[in-house]
Amino acid sequence: MLASLLALALASAARRRHALASSGAAGATVVGTVIFGAGGLRAAALLLLFFGSSTALSRRRAAGSGAAAGPERTLAQVLANGGLPAALAVCAHVRPSPRVVAAYGGALAAANADTWATEVGALSPAAPRLITTGRRVPRGVSGAVTPRGTLASLAGALVIGAGHAALTLHPAAALRLGVAGLAGSLADSVLGATLQAVYVCQGCGQRTEDRRHTHGSAAPALTLVRGLPLVTNDTVNVCASLAGALTACVRHHDDKAPRGES
Repeated sequence: MLASLLALALASAARRRHALASSGAAGATVVGTVIFGAGGLRAAALLLLFFGSSTALSRRRAAGSGAAAGPERTLAQVLANGGLPAALAVCAHVRPSPRVVAAYGGALAAANADTWATEVGALSPAAPRLITTGRRVPRGVSGAVTPRGTLASLAGALVIGAGHAALTLHPAAALRLGVAGLAGSLADSVLGATLQAVYVCQGCGQRTEDRRHTHGSAAPALTLVRGLPLVTNDTVNVCASLAGALTACVRHHDDKAPRGES
């Protein structure tokens, strides 16, 4: 009951600040309830650190550039970033394991790293380059990276790593989760440059990754020109979180966590 009320309060606050769409607020309530209830205070603190830091960074970028804040997060986006951590929190509760605890931190580190890379990389004076070929591409293209964005990615992962280390009293975990988060963010870029679906609108000729691309009320035909139809940006985000979780799990050594907490 307490977990549900806390999750609902936080989701409602985020909705009022236009950080979440209505569907996103509903999804955040469910994810938050699962993590707060099954993962305990430590898991909840890391989730709040991720959401709070990424939202604050997005608003700071918007204020500094004079642009509008990023779009409200939908249900699919909330589940893409929070679904795996929620599942890992349940696993750690049912069968406590330091490796699962590390994987939980790695998943959030990857999500935070990717968000920070996007927000900071958008302000980089250097032209982005495709991670697979080094070719210059327009800003906003999936798989494009900049030096500033890559450093921001590492910083975002280290923030989660530092939080995890402070909560578990294992300083070495900060660097391990930093590496795991960076690995997840790089995996996101590689998948975005190779397998993520890209379409060309037959109505305006514009390249888009959004199958909901429309012109007013019309929905023109889209032609797939790269990637796989099922690999959307949300799919890539799930894979990035999984890469971060697996990297953290593999790199885990002997961190100990109290039974029933993550």
